[in-house]
Amino acid sequence: MDDQRGEDLRGQPIYVSAPGRICLFGEHQDYLGLPVIAAAINLRIRLTAMPRADHLCVAHLPDIGQDRVFNLDAENRYANEHDYLPAAINVLRREGVRWPCGYEVTVRSSIPINSGASSSTALQVAWCAFLLAAAGDPRVYDRREIALLAHRSEVVEFHAPGGVMDHFATSFGGVMWLDTRPPYEVVQLPTSIGEFVLVDSGIPKDTTGVLAAKRRALENLGIDFAAWKASGYPPLDNELAKREGESRKLLEGTIANALLTVAARELLTHGVNDERLGRLFTQHHVHLSSNLSVSHPRIDALLEEGRLAGASGGKINGSGCGGSFFLHAPGRGIIVHNHFFKQNYRAWIVRPTSGVEVRSTKLEVAV
Repeated sequence: MDDQRGEDLRGQPIYVSAPGRICLFGEHQDYLGLPVIAAAINLRIRLTAMPRADHLCVAHLPDIGQDRVFNLDAENRYANEHDYLPAAINVLRREGVRWPCGYEVTVRSSIPINSGASSSTALQVAWCAFLLAAAGDPRVYDRREIALLAHRSEVVEFHAPGGVMDHFATSFGGVMWLDTRPPYEVVQLPTSIGEFVLVDSGIPKDTTGVLAAKRRALENLGIDFAAWKASGYPPLDNELAKREGESRKLLEGTIANALLTVAARELLTHGVNDERLGRLFTQHHVHLSSNLSVSHPRIDALLEEGRLAGASGGKINGSGCGGSFFLHAPGRGIIVHNHFFKQNYRAWIVRPTSGVEVRSTKLEVAV
């Protein structure tokens, strides 16, 4: 719970859990300063940490067959540009954070890896919450601080192109509307939106590469989208008239998806109409596929299959060009799930869930 000061967890066994997420509306908009709507889902990272006598942090990652050792008393070198776990230690050390002992940490996850469901950020949020708890840092009881630390250590530290959506969605949980410009206003929306079916397409994706290329192309449009949003989303007909080809398609898609996010917030705030919500998801995907070119022909076809199987609509999930997609299927989740399961696709029925959670053996603390 934000700003609640709880038990000092230094030197204690610590358990942390953080959810994956799906981006409902606003794909490829958070780094432009435009709002997004995301939902934390009930596939989670689970981290258990036991104190040890030295000042080493030994991380066991059996899901990917790795063991890592980090020094809590020194700056850690990075093995590559995705070495996020030691980055969080380094960022906190530069702020003056210190740990009284080392930890033996085991991480397990039910979130599909490299599929657009925010497995990397869920791990980073859980890891940052653990580090704060292990240091007795009161920020462990502040969701916003955890999200910002995770973003600093996963994105800013490596000059990566991603925005803040994943970190806030995973930290806060539920269904949330997020203003992606400081001070990052969060509005929690009703979570009674039914179930979704998340499907791994099996198509490999390059998250950082796709984000970097698309962000560069969108920023080259030369439009201050945050200012456009602040002025109430006025028509951009003059800007559209100046452009043709891919530049015009990018701008048309960005405008349409921003306005769809506005419509979706209104719908989710005042009561969900499943069919209308499904249509909004599908419209969002059409722009992502046709105008932003971040889908894949096979994913487009699979989404159509899902609608024919009973879903109200759906879209690609994450940076795109592969990875996962989801279908909104309230009351029909098992039917839609089985349609893909029978074709040997990995699929999960998911629902909105809580954000990052921390507990000790003495007391459970939901932050």
